Amino acid sequence: MLESQKLIVPRPDDLEDLLLALLGRKVEVKRMKPGDKVLHSGGVGTYRDAGENLRAIIYAELETVNGCGGALSMIPVGGVEDANEEREITATMKDNFREILNIMAGLFNDKRHRAEHVRFKDFYLADSEPSEIGSLIQKSGDRLDVTVTIAGGYGGKGLGVVLA
Repeated sequence: MLESQKLIVPRPDDLEDLLLALLGRKVEVKRMKPGDKVLHSGGVGTYRDAGENLRAIIYAELETVNGCGGALSMIPVGGVEDANEEREITATMKDNFREILNIMAGLFNDKRHRAEHVRFKDFYLADSEPSEIGSLIQKSGDRLDVTVTIAGGYGGKGLGVVLA
């Protein structure tokens, strides 16, 4: 049996390609400047191994949760803008973003690199996550912080990937 290797942080191009395929519209993903980190204002998804150990998180700013969630089910742009202005995440946009996070598990499960298999486990809205996740968001190293822009007026903002 081949030995598993540690998880690898996905590349911005991998995120962009996945979001383009899921949302069916142009998506631009750009790496943030070194030292800049995504604000945790939207939600966070957790990825765990077979032993239920936390191995990675993907978290996003509120505008990214709403933009991706809205674009996935073609919610009118005005509804996404209203949710952003009111600083809320609707149930539909939350469920849609949760599904996107579930599919994003494939970014970690790269057979070419024999990476350890992880699966999407939970989604938490900002400030409702367990303390182990909050401290992981602040971690330096083994992370990717990007800005996401979704065409068609859906906008977006920051998205962060952090390995545990």
